[in-house]
Amino acid sequence: MSRDHPFESWNILDCGLDANSTGSHYWETNALARELVRQGNTVRIFTHRAAPSADLCAGAEIIPTFSLSMYAAASNDTTWSAKDHFVAHNRSFQRDLARLDPVLFRSSLAMFPMVGPYQWLGLLRWLASLTHATRPNVAVTLFEPQAWDATNLAAGAYKRAWKDCPDDLKKSIAIFARTPPGAAMFTERLGISTALFPYALPERFLTVLNEAENARDAMTVSFVGGTRRDRGCALIPNVVNQCAKTGVRFFIQVRAGLDPSFDHSALTALGALPHVRVEERALRRDELCRAITEGVILLPYRPNDYRWRDSGIYHEAKLLDAPILVTAGTWMADEVQSLGNGLVIEEFSAAAVVNCIARAKLELPALKAAAARVGKEARKTDGVKRCLSAVAEAFTRLDS
Repeated sequence: MSRDHPFESWNILDCGLDANSTGSHYWETNALARELVRQGNTVRIFTHRAAPSADLCAGAEIIPTFSLSMYAAASNDTTWSAKDHFVAHNRSFQRDLARLDPVLFRSSLAMFPMVGPYQWLGLLRWLASLTHATRPNVAVTLFEPQAWDATNLAAGAYKRAWKDCPDDLKKSIAIFARTPPGAAMFTERLGISTALFPYALPERFLTVLNEAENARDAMTVSFVGGTRRDRGCALIPNVVNQCAKTGVRFFIQVRAGLDPSFDHSALTALGALPHVRVEERALRRDELCRAITEGVILLPYRPNDYRWRDSGIYHEAKLLDAPILVTAGTWMADEVQSLGNGLVIEEFSAAAVVNCIARAKLELPALKAAAARVGKEARKTDGVKRCLSAVAEAFTRLDS
């Protein structure tokens, strides 16, 4: 069977995949693994020890491996510093990798879809400990730091660990980022040559584009994904109430437990309003894609948190022809302003979100047309097969 890459065995290693994984992070791995299995590859997925269900990918071997999730604190001790957590996470990551049988990695590709500063040093030290015969080719996607100054713990950790990495080891590592500005900043500011990794939205979910034409006439604003303060969830109740008489409808997904500091009851109570639909659960992938295509996607993200940080919902909205409303000061706002597939919320406030929604309602036909144009172009460069090709191309460059 034809393959879009030169590797016969793929090991996908992700300490963020656990029993609670439901977002784009989970579905991208699902999409890549399904395509690799379809092409006849041996696929192993190394997850957190609280492993996702076996249906993560039929035909792939699931191997519970990691003791610490990349999203978890290494300790509940409040006296621990950020450096203490950094050291503990990297040691744990290296130790868990070292327990794996090196034979599994011989002549294979090891793909790390999400590596942050808490895993980076541990990963490089594990690779350095392997013999040349067992050391795999490695594809790593790095998580963007909040700031790029070397005094920032994350940025400094990335830069120092790569600088100290032996040259022969670097030749076996292809490095990616999820956003164009992230790839540029890793390369220019931290000295880590980084390529852009495409977004792996499975083609089977693109069928919802044909259904979007039958969506209701009234504008629906969709707020979906993880419910956390950094994503602006605290602004939503005021926004919804101020839009009550505008004819705008809202679809709100509520996933409790992601941010203990936020009282989710303020969002669930909105379901009593006639112009609001609330879903208190993780959506199936087809449901999420349908919610995206039938509405305008609201991303009222906190700028300080998302200046460089990636968002799976943003990519999916872009690929599914949905107009996007996103806060100024984020890389997504810069892109939306450049491409025209949405509007920029002037500041991180409920009043600014309401104003942006009012403008979107007036400009909706033009926004939909622009979003469709942008989506059509994006689907030429993103997708599962393009991800596999990007990895193959990266190693061709390393070998040249």
